[in-house]
Amino acid sequence: MELALPNDVLLLVGEQLEQKADCWNLVFVSRHFHDLFLSFVYRRVSLRDWHDASSFLYAILNRPVLARAVRELDWRDWHAKGLSEDQRKEITESTHLKEWLHVVSHSDIENQQWTEDLGQGLGDAWAALILPLLSQLRKLQLSYASTSPWLDRIMQRAIQCERPFVSQPPFKCLQEVSLHHRNDLDRGDTWGAREEHQSASTLLMPFFSLPSVRVITADSVVDPSTAITSPEQTTQNLRVGFSSITEIDLRSSSGNHGMEALVSSCADLKSFKYQHSDSHVLSHGYQPSAFYRSLAHSKKSLQTLWLDHYGSHFPFTAGGLNQSHDEWFGSLADFTALRELRVRLPNLLDIRYQNEPPTPLLECLPSSLATLYIEGCEERNLGMLVSQLQVVIKNRRTRFPGLNRIDIEGAFQNVRSDDDGATSSPGPEISDGVIKDKVFQAAEPLHIDCSNAGMELYLHDRTLLTF
Repeated sequence: MELALPNDVLLLVGEQLEQKADCWNLVFVSRHFHDLFLSFVYRRVSLRDWHDASSFLYAILNRPVLARAVRELDWRDWHAKGLSEDQRKEITESTHLKEWLHVVSHSDIENQQWTEDLGQGLGDAWAALILPLLSQLRKLQLSYASTSPWLDRIMQRAIQCERPFVSQPPFKCLQEVSLHHRNDLDRGDTWGAREEHQSASTLLMPFFSLPSVRVITADSVVDPSTAITSPEQTTQNLRVGFSSITEIDLRSSSGNHGMEALVSSCADLKSFKYQHSDSHVLSHGYQPSAFYRSLAHSKKSLQTLWLDHYGSHFPFTAGGLNQSHDEWFGSLADFTALRELRVRLPNLLDIRYQNEPPTPLLECLPSSLATLYIEGCEERNLGMLVSQLQVVIKNRRTRFPGLNRIDIEGAFQNVRSDDDGATSSPGPEISDGVIKDKVFQAAEPLHIDCSNAGMELYLHDRTLLTF
C-alpha cells in the first residue's frame, strides 16, 4: 500500500517532534520510516561513557550520512568508567577504530597513546576522535578535565587545517559552544603535571578562530593573557576584531587582565557575562578597571553586561591583600548600545573612600539602558543609592527613556547580634527569612518614584526569594 503523504511532507512532520523517543518510534514503524527518520534520532546526541561513544563512533563511521545529521552534541554527563580487559581488547581490535585512528593520528606513537587512553575510558580522547566527523555540528556542550590533551591537540589542528581537517573547513556550522570543567574527570599525571589554567584557556581560545561560532560559555577560565603555554599548545595570537563571537559567558573564572585576549578579538560583541572566583591558583583578585579597558573595544556594540554576578572573593590572593575587587569600573555612559546592566555597587559607583561618589550615577549610565541590576549593596549604602537612583528617575524622560526596571540586591535579611557583637541566627522574636522592615522603609521613596514613572522596582537578598 502506497503512503498517502510524500517524503517531504513526512520529514516536515518529523521536524516538529521534540522528544527523541518519538523519533525512535517512527524509526521502528517500517523499513521506509527507518531509512527516512533515522537521521532525526542522530540530530541531538548525548554521550555518557565509553560504550556510548564507541557505539556512536561505529555508527557514524559505518554510515557517514548519520554523522552529517548531528546538530547537537552533549558531553556534560560523561563518566570515566573503568574497562575490563575484554572491553579494552574490544576497543583495540576494532577495525573501524583502527582505520580512523590511522587517519587522525600524526605518528605511530600518537596512535598507540590514543588507543591506550581510549581503552581507559578517558572522555577527551573519545571526544577528540569523534568531533572531526561531525561536519554539520551546530551546538557543542563539553565537560573537560584539568588536563585534556587530546581536545587541545585536535582543536589546534582544526584551526591550523591540519589532518584530519585538510579536505574541508573545520566545524564550519558550529555556532554555540559550552565548556564545563570537572575535577572528577582528571586523569592524574599521565601527561605530566600542568597548571590548571592551561587546559581551560588553550581549549577555549581556538573556538574564537572559527568563523561560524557566535556564543561561548565556559567556567574555570583563567585569563589567557596570564597563561604560560608550551610551544605546541600556543594558539595563534587573536587579532583585534578578528572573531565573529557575539556572546561570552565566563563563570567561576579569573580575569587578571580583563580577558583582553578574548574580548578584544570580537568584532561585534553584544553580550559579556563574567563571574569572578578567587579559587584559582593564579587569581590576583577581581580587577574591574582591567575589564573596562578590554571592553572599551565594544562600547558601540555591547547590549548586555554582567560583571561579577555572585562572584567569590577571598581576603588574600596570589597578588596579596584582595582589596581591588571594590575598585570602580568606570563610567558606562559611552556604552551607547547597552540595555541590560548587572553590576556590584562598589564597581558601579566609586565609594571606596567616601559616602558619596565623586561621579554621580546620572553620569555613569548610558542613555540606552533598559534594566539595571545592582548587587552587593550594603545596608549602610542603601540611602545613598536610593538618592542616586531618584535623580536618575527624575531625569528618565530626557536621559534614560527606555529604563523600565531596577533591581537592588544586598544583605538585607533579618539577623540579630549577641551582646558580644557576634552575629547569630535570628531568634523566635524576629521574623526569619524576610527582608528587614527598615530596608523597605529606606527604599520606599524610590518605590514611589518608580511607580509614578511606570517602572518596576525589586529588592533582593540572595538567600531569599524576590520581593
